[in-house]
Amino acid sequence: MNIDSEYCMICGSAEFGPVCEKSGFRYVGCARCRSVRQYPYPSDQEIAGYYADYQTKKSGESVYLTDAGYACFKRDKTFTFADLGLGNDAFAGKTVLDVGCGTGQFLQMMEDFRAASVLGMDISQECIDQARARELNCVCGDFLSLDGRYDVISMWHLIEHLRDPCQYIAHAYRLLNPGGWLLIETPVVGVISESFGADWRFFMPVEHINLFSQDALFCLGAKVGLDLRSWIRFGSGNTSGSMPAPNKRAMDVIAKKHGFGDTLAALFVK
Repeated sequence: MNIDSEYCMICGSAEFGPVCEKSGFRYVGCARCRSVRQYPYPSDQEIAGYYADYQTKKSGESVYLTDAGYACFKRDKTFTFADLGLGNDAFAGKTVLDVGCGTGQFLQMMEDFRAASVLGMDISQECIDQARARELNCVCGDFLSLDGRYDVISMWHLIEHLRDPCQYIAHAYRLLNPGGWLLIETPVVGVISESFGADWRFFMPVEHINLFSQDALFCLGAKVGLDLRSWIRFGSGNTSGSMPAPNKRAMDVIAKKHGFGDTLAALFVK
């Protein structure tokens, strides 16, 4: 893959300025699409090394990618579906592909929601092995080489991990049946990321490579032929335990109500 750090892989602009430095790595902001990227982009070797023990690394920090985290994951996604106008029965009878499936939490959720078929894909063999141990249908591999047709493709906190997210969104469009859905959830830059600076929770070098602006994501969806059906922004930038729980709840409510949260979920339709 031809990756040139001098150009934004989201919009192609060569104009950018400094944003912050985190753990010895730099992030820069695109002058055209306002997205933020790691500079220079990490190499294939850096990325492969980071994900070699991804599940072990992440589960050591939180309940993310663990069985104990499933109830929290299901609760959060159920809220997100409601915000996007999707009921629990919206997935019944559909063919679903979850890209970046991790240990399979969304696959398990889709089985609970009576999807007709569910397939997960991830580049972490460690995560896939754990998902398969629970008899979930998933494969370790490259999404860009995948074929087939699907009613729903989901990318939960995936595109920020990619050096070239545009390729993934375009390929998702090709795999969707007419009327099919692409569900994306990703951190977005804006007033919260600017306020936190280098301390923003989603500046995570090597792991988080491209951090979209809202407009950049919406424009990219339109560029490949997708229609934006609904979206929601949530999250005040404060992690649990970083402040008293009532304060965090209040800040989260304000960020969501006024549409400037640091996480965006969107439903695109082919």
